[in-house]
This record gives sequence, structure tokens and C-alpha cells, in this order.
Amino acid sequence: MFEDINDRIFKLREKMNRKQKLESMLEQAKTELEMQKNRKDELNKILNKEEKDVKKLESLSITGLFYSILGSKEEQLDKERQEYLAAKLKYDECLNSLSDIETEIINYREELRKYIDLDEEYKKLLKEKQELILGKNDEKSQMLIANLDKATDLELDIKEVKEAKNAGNNLHSALSQLIETLESAKSWGTWDLFGGGIIATAAKHSKIDEAKEQVYNVQSLIRAFEKELSDIEMSTDIDINISSFDTFADYFFDGLIFDWIVQSKINDSLDRVINLDRKVEKLINLLINDLYKLENKLETVKESIDRLMEE
Repeated sequence: MFEDINDRIFKLREKMNRKQKLESMLEQAKTELEMQKNRKDELNKILNKEEKDVKKLESLSITGLFYSILGSKEEQLDKERQEYLAAKLKYDECLNSLSDIETEIINYREELRKYIDLDEEYKKLLKEKQELILGKNDEKSQMLIANLDKATDLELDIKEVKEAKNAGNNLHSALSQLIETLESAKSWGTWDLFGGGIIATAAKHSKIDEAKEQVYNVQSLIRAFEKELSDIEMSTDIDINISSFDTFADYFFDGLIFDWIVQSKINDSLDRVINLDRKVEKLINLLINDLYKLENKLETVKESIDRLMEE
């Protein structure tokens, strides 16, 4: 009887945890949406400014003539083009993030509709459990109920850690693909520098375009991983520091443009991604260790429950 009601409570607790998680993610997404909207406005201003700077230098303006006379117009134009391209890539990524967040908000609201009457259902079940406890108010029953409650809490914690680990694995997989793409771009770039010609240049640029799309995906997976980590931070002893993830796309694109145009072999961009991947791997390993501890605790509690049931 105790196991039956605890099983029903576990299923309801699972739904309630999901509801709380959705509510938290919805509020977080709303905050992110406002931040991205502000970021979009700022990036749009920068993009417009950089576009004007490029056009000024490309036209026969006084500024353009001035740099031509000094013999540094092409050098300055390259710099302006770099800044414009970096601004454009960051602006496009921001639009992509905005679209993702807006979709997330719609999905969270839709799923929350399933859990409207959940609180009332949980109160009724708790009352039923209390009446059962009062009906069998002996020491063995009290110990059994305490252990069943502990097992429920541990099972829910295990579920959350597994979800965070899965999100981390998805991010790690995407970063591995990005590293592979950049390493390929790097090898084409090296050949290009040694006279590979137009084929090598085209191949390298194709890989850079591929990397750009992969970064959009990585940034989305970073947000998903951050949400899962923030959800378990209070219930684990893991030291979670994800502040360095926040501006990954921004600093990646700044470095990528310099690497691409100046042809410094894509080293800086590749190093940035490898460093981020190492941080993700470290967090995944911490999650695996925490999962191992939780599963051991659950096994011990289940053994206690079995002993009490057999007595």
C-alpha cells in the first residue's frame, strides 16, 4: 500500500518538477528575449556604422582620396571590411537566437497548459498518504515511509542530472564537429599560403561558412546546457561556472574574421573552441561523478526498503 501511493506521488512529483522547471525556463527565456532585443538594437547600430565606413572608403570621397594619397587605402579598407563582417555575423547570430527563444517561449507555454490542475491533485494525494500514516502509526511504518520519500527525492535528482548530462553531451558533440571543421579549414588555409590557388581558397571559405552555421547551433545548445545546469545547481555539490559561455558567438566571430582575412591559419578560433570544449567536458565529468554518488545512495535506500518490507 505504501509503495503504491509513493509510486503515484513520484509520478506526480515528476510532473510538478517539470511544471516548475518550465515556469523557470519561461521566465528565463523572457529575460533572454529582452536582452537579445537590446543586443540586436546595439548590433544593428554597429552594423550600420561599419557599413557606412566601408562605403566611404570604397567611394571617391574625401576620406577615400585621403587614404589613397597616403597609400594605405587598401590596408584600411581590409580593416573596415573585417569589422563589418564581424558585426554582420554577430547580428545574424543574434537574429537566430531571437528566433530560437521566441519558439522556446511558445513551446513552454503550450506544455504548461497540461499541468493546470496538478497542484490540487497533489494536495489530495498527500492527504491520502497522511491518513494512511495515521492508520499505521508504528516505528516500522514510519521508517519505511521515510525511506520511500528519500528514494523519491533521489530518483528525481538523478533524472535532473541525467538531463543535464545529456544536454552537455549534445553540446560536446556539436563542439567536436566545429573543431573538425576548423581543423579542415586550417589545413586548406596552410595549403593556400603555400600556393594552393583558387581551389584551396574556395575550400577554406566553404569550411568557414560551415563553421558559421555550426556556431549558431552551438550557441543554442549552450543555452540549453545552461538551463539544465542552473536547474540542478542547488541540489548538487558541483561547482558550476558558466559565465564564460555567455558571449561565445561574439568572441568567436571576432577571432574568426581576423583568422579568415589575415590567414593566420585559423589558430585563434580553433583554440577558443577547444578551450570551451574542455570546460564542457569537465562539467560533464562532474555530472557523471555526481550521478554515480546519487545512484549509490539510491541503491542503499532501496536495500533498506527491501529489508523493512521483508520483516
